[in-house]
Amino acid sequence: MISLGIAENTLMYSELAEFLDSNMRISPDLLGYSAVMPGLPSLRSGLCKLYNSALFDPVLAVKPEHLYFTSGCSALLDQLFWTLCDEGEGVLIGMPMYGGFVNDMRIRAKCKLVPVSLRGYDAFSKDAVRRYEEEFLKAKEEGITVRVLVLCTPHNPLGQYDSTLWRQRLTCRCYSREVMEEYMRLCEKYQIHFISDEIYAFTTFSTNDVPNPTPFVSCLSIPKENLIDPKLCHIVHGMSKVLPVTSHH
Repeated sequence: MISLGIAENTLMYSELAEFLDSNMRISPDLLGYSAVMPGLPSLRSGLCKLYNSALFDPVLAVKPEHLYFTSGCSALLDQLFWTLCDEGEGVLIGMPMYGGFVNDMRIRAKCKLVPVSLRGYDAFSKDAVRRYEEEFLKAKEEGITVRVLVLCTPHNPLGQYDSTLWRQRLTCRCYSREVMEEYMRLCEKYQIHFISDEIYAFTTFSTNDVPNPTPFVSCLSIPKENLIDPKLCHIVHGMSKVLPVTSHH
């Protein structure tokens, strides 16, 4: 039995363990508070090199002071919801969604999930953006102040779909630049925060079944002028999924 239901690269465990065992070196600068926040200079410079690469293609260069570290994206999302929302305020997320978002927003921040049903819509089209606005206005009528819209791109759990075979493909599906811009315009219109969860940035690739998938477009690569206040944009990325070194395996 091969489980494809958990986003863990178990095939790499032996190689990773061997690599870490052979290359891990403990130095004094790893032992202080500064190793965690603001983070070691070597870590910050290494991540800046990654985020300034062609994959993320940032409009403005990512600098060390732009980065904030936590022990994983769940912890980071928890802190974002805690910081951006008051108790009882809403978070817009399209359905279906990654279930972990609910824990991230509820346990500490006590936010309300405002689910956006996309049944009958292409979830990656501009038409779907109107459904978010409808749910935003409905929540407002119900007395819920929506503070955040979360977009998972590449998407989890939606992959490339073959309607003739009724099955998902193994490559993640991404939002186009035009659609992401529509979401940013919506967030600017109502002054809500836009969180682009890009943890699966390296999981979109061509296969025999899907030779031309929608390319990944990072929020970093989209100019914000006349589109959205940059202070409303937040990009989440982590190391627990697929990294560049393993993206072609």
